[in-house]
Amino acid sequence: MSTRLRKNHLIPLYVLLTGLMIMGCSDESDSALSTNGPTDTDQTTATRPNILLIITDDQGIDASAQYAVSQDLPNTPNIDRLATNGVVFENMWATPSCTTTRGSLLTGSHGVNSGVDTTPSLLDTSILTLQRHLGTDTGSGRYATSVFGKWHVAGAGGTSLSHPNDAGVDYYAGNIAGVLDDYFNWPLVVNGSQQTSSQYHTSAITDMAIDWIGQQSDPWFTWIAYAAPHSPFHLPPTNLHNRALSGDANDIANNQREYFLAAIEAMDTEIGRLLNAIPEDQLDNTLVMVIGDNGSPRAVIDRTAFPVAHGKNSLYEGGIRVPFIASGGPVSKSNARQPELVNTVDLFPTLSEAAGLSVPANIDGVSFLSVLNSQSEAPREFNYSEFIGSTVNGWVVRDTEYKLIEFADGSREFYKVDTDIREENNLISQAGQYADRIAQLESFAARVRNSTDTGTPIDTDTSQDITGQALNYPSASCADLSNTYTSFSVDVNNNQNFSGKLQVQEENGKCIFTTNAIPNHNFNDGAGSFPNDVSEQNNIYTITTTPEIAANTTALSLTMDNAVMLNGVKVDLLAAACYGVGNERTGCNDPAQPWRFDPMHAENGFRVDSHHAHAQPDGTYHYHSIPSVLVDEDQRTPLAVVGFAADGFPIYGGYFDDNGTVRKAVSGYRLKSQPRPEDSDSPGGIPDGTYRDDYEFVDGLGDLDECNGMSVNGTYGYYTTDEFPYVLACFKGTPDASFFK
Repeated sequence: MSTRLRKNHLIPLYVLLTGLMIMGCSDESDSALSTNGPTDTDQTTATRPNILLIITDDQGIDASAQYAVSQDLPNTPNIDRLATNGVVFENMWATPSCTTTRGSLLTGSHGVNSGVDTTPSLLDTSILTLQRHLGTDTGSGRYATSVFGKWHVAGAGGTSLSHPNDAGVDYYAGNIAGVLDDYFNWPLVVNGSQQTSSQYHTSAITDMAIDWIGQQSDPWFTWIAYAAPHSPFHLPPTNLHNRALSGDANDIANNQREYFLAAIEAMDTEIGRLLNAIPEDQLDNTLVMVIGDNGSPRAVIDRTAFPVAHGKNSLYEGGIRVPFIASGGPVSKSNARQPELVNTVDLFPTLSEAAGLSVPANIDGVSFLSVLNSQSEAPREFNYSEFIGSTVNGWVVRDTEYKLIEFADGSREFYKVDTDIREENNLISQAGQYADRIAQLESFAARVRNSTDTGTPIDTDTSQDITGQALNYPSASCADLSNTYTSFSVDVNNNQNFSGKLQVQEENGKCIFTTNAIPNHNFNDGAGSFPNDVSEQNNIYTITTTPEIAANTTALSLTMDNAVMLNGVKVDLLAAACYGVGNERTGCNDPAQPWRFDPMHAENGFRVDSHHAHAQPDGTYHYHSIPSVLVDEDQRTPLAVVGFAADGFPIYGGYFDDNGTVRKAVSGYRLKSQPRPEDSDSPGGIPDGTYRDDYEFVDGLGDLDECNGMSVNGTYGYYTTDEFPYVLACFKGTPDASFFK
C-alpha cells in the first residue's frame, strides 16, 4: 500500500510534553456566559481570541434544542445561551462518523485528501494539523494548545498513546480509543501515560480543561471532545440532569433515547460549569464553538424527524447535518440563524483567520469568519461529504437546493433537500430534467476528489492486495485487521475472472467484515465443475473484539455460517445431505437427523475444488475445511490467525509452540471402533468417516477440546486440523446473529 502526502504538509515534528495533571473538582453553578466580543479582525497580541471548540459525540440536530426538527429534545440552557448570544448554523455538514469528522477538523481536508476516510483511521502525525498551525510562533506569540476527551484518530484500538502529542497537541488528556465501555471506569491517557479514571467521563474532562485553562495566559486553543451522548447509554450523575430515570438495565434498554438525552443534559451542565470557570474578561475574548461530529445513531434517532436508516453512518441529512453554534470572541451577531452552507473542513481556515494566521493553501476548507460578524456573501456555493463504511460507501454534494448522492456501486439518489430534509422523494428518475444542476454538482465533487482546487493530490488507497497470499496473521484481535483487501482470482473450469474485496472495520467493540465472498485464490479447479456457479455476494459479518467462553457450547447448524476467513470467504462445514434422506445430496435440514455426510470424505463425491470448497445454489463460495492456500506450511508459524469463528474466537492455522517445539495441534476426535447400528434408519458397516457420526470425541486424546480449540498463553482459539473436525466442531462462545443465513 502507498501513502503519498500532499506537498507542504510535511513539517518537522515537535511535541511539548508537560507533567501529569492532578484532576481537580469545582462546584457546579450557573454559568455567566459571554456576550458578543470584539469585531476587529485585524488581530493583535492583545485581541487574538482564545478558542474553545466543544465537540459532542453522536448528537444530531434531532437531539439539539437549537433546531426545530424534533419535539423530543434535551433541556440545554447553557448551549441555548451560547446560541442566543451568537450564531446557529442551519446547514453545517460533517461526515457520518466520529473518526472522519475529527480528521476533517484536524486537517481542513476531506478524507479523500487527508487519508482519514473511514472509521477507524490512523491520522498521519507529520501533516499540518490545526493545533500545529495555531501553535506556530508568529513573533507576537503562539497559541498554547490542548485536547481533552475523545481522540479516535490513532487507528484501530488507539494503541499509540502519544499520538495526539505527535500530531502537534501541547497537552492531551482523555481517551485515545473511540468508545468507552463504562463512563465511570475508563482508560485516561495524559501525554502518553495511561491510568484509570473512575470519575464520570463528562465531568472528568471538564475538570481537566478548567485546570489547564486556568494555568494559561492568552491566547490558548482548547479542544474538548465529550464522549457523550455516545453509547453505552447510561444514567449520568443525578445532579447533572433533571430526568426521572432509574438506571435499571431493562429501563435503559427500553428507553434508550431518554438516557441519550440525559447524557446531553449532563454535558450541558458541565459546559456551563466550564464557561463559568473562565474569568469574565478572558471569556469575553474567547470564541466558543459547539459542534456535533455526526448524526444520531439509529437506536436513538427521532423517527419523526428522520427515517431510522438516515442517521449516523448514512449520507442522508440525519447522518451528516449536525448542530453548530458559534459565540463570543469575534462573533458580533447575536440570536442569529445562518442558512449558509458550511463544513467541518471550514473550521481550520476560519480559526486560522480568527487567530490572525494565514490560511494554508493545500486544504479543502473555506473560511466563514466574515459570516460571524457581517452580512457577507456566502463562502460556499457547494458542500461535500463522503464516507467509506460497512453499511455505506460513497460521496454526497449539494448546493442551496439540491443534493446528489453517489454510492460506490455507481447508484445515485437526488433530492430537493431544501424542502425535503427527510429525503423521501428521490428525483433521480427525473435526472434529465435536472441535467444542468446535476452536472454542476458532479463537477464540484470531482474537483474535491481529484484535488484540482486544493493542491497536490494525495494517494489514499491503503487497500492491500492479498492475491494468492498465505494469510498467517500474528494478532488474535480482529481490530488490528482494519483495512480494505483486494484480490484477483480465476474460476478455472469456467475460465472466468473475478475480483475479491474484503473490508474490515472496528467500531463499538465489534469488527465488521464486509465481503463479496470471492476468494484470493483460483477456484473450481476440480475434475468436475461445481454444480452451482460462483457469484459475488454482499455479506456482512460482525465479530466481537472481546469473545467469552459461554456456560454451554453451541452446536453447528445449517442455519448459521461457522466462520469468516481472512480472505472474506465463509466456512460452512455441514452438508445438507444425510443417509436415507431424499437423494442423499440435499434436503437434510433437520439438525437432529443422524448420519449426516461429511463433505470432506473423498468417497462421498462432493464436487469440491482443491481448496475443499464449492458454491451454494445462490452462488456463495464457501469452505468445508481449511484451504491450504491460507496456511504457509513452510513457515510453520505458531498461533497464525487465518480467520474468526462466529463467536469471535480466532481460528489458528494449526501450529502452536509446545514448550519450545512448534507443531500442529492434534484433534481429540477419532473414528468409532464399534460398527454402525444395523437397522432401517442406519447405514450399518464400519465407521470410516463417511458420516460425521462416525467420529467420537475423547477427552485428552489430543490437544484440542470438543470444539477443536484450546487456550494458549491465556487466549482461546480454534485450530485447523488435517483430520476431523478440520476447523471447529461446536462454538465455545456465543455466535453473533450476523452469521445466521
